[in-house]
Amino acid sequence: MVVRCDGFHVEAAPVNHSVPCLAFAVQESVRPGKFDLDRARELGVPEGPLFGSLQKGETVTLPDGGTVSPSDVLGPPRKGRRVVYCTDTVYHPPIIPFCRDADLLIHESMFAEDMKDEARMRKHSTAAEAAGIARAAGVRRLALTHISARYLDTSDIQEQARAVFPETTVARDLMEIEIPYID
Repeated sequence: MVVRCDGFHVEAAPVNHSVPCLAFAVQESVRPGKFDLDRARELGVPEGPLFGSLQKGETVTLPDGGTVSPSDVLGPPRKGRRVVYCTDTVYHPPIIPFCRDADLLIHESMFAEDMKDEARMRKHSTAAEAAGIARAAGVRRLALTHISARYLDTSDIQEQARAVFPETTVARDLMEIEIPYID
């Protein structure tokens, strides 16, 4: 299932839990390539509004009547950012392609490894299993969420995940994570 909006789309995929649950991905649209200022000047584009028009993908007419198209001054298109959120789910390798190349994977990790059997029984993941999904999917960062309240100190959970996938953090309520562009 995909819902398209201006500048991004949202996808959903089923995960494996005791009741129907979905994973969600928010994918930004492809961004225009980098603007080559030197090339624009070489082609006689005067600084000002025409630069903006070219960056928006519009062909412009120069004062001398010549034209410059965006492909003359823009590099290749750049991928938008992708955030994937895997809600309640047992360790579920079929979700790996859905998570592939995410800039941020937010994945439930209810239990530490010593409670792996409990995780299976309750259809939840361990921190190390979530990290395994992150590693296999080639994501940039992992944020662990939905951790059992039994863990007042989440440092062991974070360490277990980081042993598998170093770019892991334990999420907390109202946490903000900056997702920079990769150009």
